[in-house]
Amino acid sequence: MENILPILIADAPEALTELCGVNLLERLLRILQRLGFRRAIVFSTTPEIVGAELAKRSWAREQITVHLAPDAIGPLTAHLLLEQSPSERFLIVPANIYCDARLLATLCAKDSSAALVDSNPPEFACPFVRNPCGPALITRGFLVAFSPTAPFFEELKDKIDNRQIDIVDAAEEDAYIVKMRRRVRPLCFRAPPKQDRRLAERVIIDAAQKGTLDLPAYFHAPIETGIISLLCKTRITPNQITIAGFIIGCSATAAFALDRVGLGIFAALIFGIADGLDGKQSRVKIETTKRGQWEHHLDYLIENSWWAAIAFHLWRSSQFPNVFYFFALLIGSHLLDEFAKRRAKMAKGRLLDDVTPFDRAFRLIAARRNVYVWILTVGFLLHALPQSYAIICGWAAVSAAVHLARSIWICNARGSRVVDMRT
Repeated sequence: MENILPILIADAPEALTELCGVNLLERLLRILQRLGFRRAIVFSTTPEIVGAELAKRSWAREQITVHLAPDAIGPLTAHLLLEQSPSERFLIVPANIYCDARLLATLCAKDSSAALVDSNPPEFACPFVRNPCGPALITRGFLVAFSPTAPFFEELKDKIDNRQIDIVDAAEEDAYIVKMRRRVRPLCFRAPPKQDRRLAERVIIDAAQKGTLDLPAYFHAPIETGIISLLCKTRITPNQITIAGFIIGCSATAAFALDRVGLGIFAALIFGIADGLDGKQSRVKIETTKRGQWEHHLDYLIENSWWAAIAFHLWRSSQFPNVFYFFALLIGSHLLDEFAKRRAKMAKGRLLDDVTPFDRAFRLIAARRNVYVWILTVGFLLHALPQSYAIICGWAAVSAAVHLARSIWICNARGSRVVDMRT
């Protein structure tokens, strides 16, 4: 974010309104850090209170340096802004708002001055949304035309009303998030009154839920949401949740290897819920890290250790002498499945599970860890564990074949379109 200086206007108590365990000022600083900013200036009419908050250690924003103006200011003016830095552009954000990171990123991508509005807020958000929303990207040249003494936000509103500044409309922004496999409407709203904060927190937590799930995950989702609504108010970090999940996953592996299959399946079922908590916690509290991106590789290692441990148990107990052939089929199918999904994503720009209604429907029952665990649970309860293990291995091969066929279809269709455009 070169040549852009973020300036936050943070007045207590609104800027320190806490939603999901993080106050609005802190949330904005965390977002700015993840957008690539390493410096920000904070103006406040209550510098002692805001300064005390900024002085608290926060690992989630430790890479961004925050300078608090030492004296209380009156209304923000263009003259005051121009004094701060030789930067060519200023990202000006009232800190009494919740703002989706995508909206701030869109503002920063503009070459000219632009202000954020929401022309058609969702019905559930109408009580919170105000227009203009507050954030604006202002160039130095544009700012020079402002009255040096008039309140900045009054001048900005006048420019918006007279269409003298570009608009970023939240209602027109693409709501689809590839990694989330769903549309999440970007929102920007003011600090809600106390009686409405629970509704605002529900909006934030619901936005952290991924879409296009497998069937077991639809049962896990409300449980995870209930847990996160409590966890987000604590100091527990996503990495700590990941470590707890790792311990549960390793416990399941040990139980399977030691012939305690029932205990292993119980731990695997618990892991299915725990595995979704760290990602939700990080998205709700803006605590994502680069290390957190490796969590999926850790999950893959854990779940494959389960299938290996169960295969070992079945072989050692002579319940399934040829089990390792099926285990090899399972691993081979997973590798083929990953290859097919990678090709489809490169061709389509989104995950294979969320390309068409068929893909979304197939994901409900496609071969995945949660589906395997449910099948194995039924097999264990019916005293048919070897048969259920053979079923998950066979289903893995079928799912991989379906995904490979879909991937080939998608890639061929894309190739045909490219040829048609050239001719």
